[in-house]
Amino acid sequence: MNITINAFRAQKINEILPMVYFILTSISIAFFLFSGPISRNLYYILTYISIIYYIVLVVKIDKKVHLYILPTLFLMVGVSKLVWLGLTSNLQFPLVAYHYQISGKRMILGYFVLYCIQRNLNSWRFSRKSAAFSSYLLFALLIVISLVDTLLYLKSGERIKVNSDAATSGAYMLVLFSIITVYCLRNFATGLYRPFCLVTIGLTLTTLLATETRSALIFYALFVVFCFGHELIYGKKSHKRVLASAILVLGLCALSYGKMYYQPAMERMDGIKQEATQYMHGQNNTSLGARLSLWKSAWFSFEHHPLGQSVDSRNALASQYIRQYESGNQEALNNVQYHMHNDILDTLSLQGIFGGMLMLALFLALLFYPFVLFNGASAFLLLSLPVLFFSQGDCQFYNRESPYFMILVLGFLMMLRLVASAPHSDKALSI
Repeated sequence: MNITINAFRAQKINEILPMVYFILTSISIAFFLFSGPISRNLYYILTYISIIYYIVLVVKIDKKVHLYILPTLFLMVGVSKLVWLGLTSNLQFPLVAYHYQISGKRMILGYFVLYCIQRNLNSWRFSRKSAAFSSYLLFALLIVISLVDTLLYLKSGERIKVNSDAATSGAYMLVLFSIITVYCLRNFATGLYRPFCLVTIGLTLTTLLATETRSALIFYALFVVFCFGHELIYGKKSHKRVLASAILVLGLCALSYGKMYYQPAMERMDGIKQEATQYMHGQNNTSLGARLSLWKSAWFSFEHHPLGQSVDSRNALASQYIRQYESGNQEALNNVQYHMHNDILDTLSLQGIFGGMLMLALFLALLFYPFVLFNGASAFLLLSLPVLFFSQGDCQFYNRESPYFMILVLGFLMMLRLVASAPHSDKALSI
């Protein structure tokens, strides 16, 4: 009798557990740019459930630990951050150590989430209703986020941060959030997905303009061009006409009435060429010039300590290099205290060659390994391409929030592959 009851309970848990993962992941992603506490707390709940489930899997069911590439790399990068933190003293710049501690801990916890999801790729299945619910939830929160931040920008006139520490990091995560929303609407919403996708794109562009983040605008514009091009080439003729008309009308309205709104962002876009020219002539005290100076100083610091060093040591060497070889670039000196604006160079300058190799391995795994797991895994490029692109000019894995959001999105994309009877599920880059 007890055996029957236990078996029944185990069956019920196995039925409920996948939905718990799916719902918690969806809501945590949806609230990431709206309410940090809600998103983080749901993530922590998910990780604690995963730790318990992981122990059950390893001790009672599988009786071994599987070596899954992506979860293991996230674990190793997280552990490397905490090991580096334990081996170094960072008295002058405690903020960097604090970020390393939080992001490392969350990446370690994320290992258990990703492990449990990958362990059940052959057994879990989700209904299209669940996927549609997630799609509409993401869409609804994106509308709220965009409206709130746009109104804030119109009121203050200052660059908005989109619930982040900086306008840049908020813009990067908004791009990723919007791309995933478009993907979900495209694949799991009703036949009216085109208007929803157009609204999503329009609101995202409006919000990105308010962040005035050039790299985010460039990447998202390329994504939009690709999506529209795909739809105009492969879509139905009647849909092509409606889509082309909508794009034309909305574009003309934006150009005619939105100049005061988008002009600051466009001026920053125009400044890229000017900043590059100034740098070539020795005038490097600009945003672009500061990044180039920081990258050079990061490599200089790595060359002096190829096995790693403390933040205090790295920043002293970087500042020395900037003053000596970069004409004392003040903009770069102002940012040395944070990071080197490139994930691999920043990791090399602090954790040395072993940390840099781990970071590079994680990037390569994000880019290629999903194609080993799934047939036609182009949807995972929606995560890997923006992460790789933004990590070349900024630090995604230094930030406290970004790493756990990437882990959630990766797990979410894995679970979306398990949605039952999902036709055209691999049209990941069309709207």
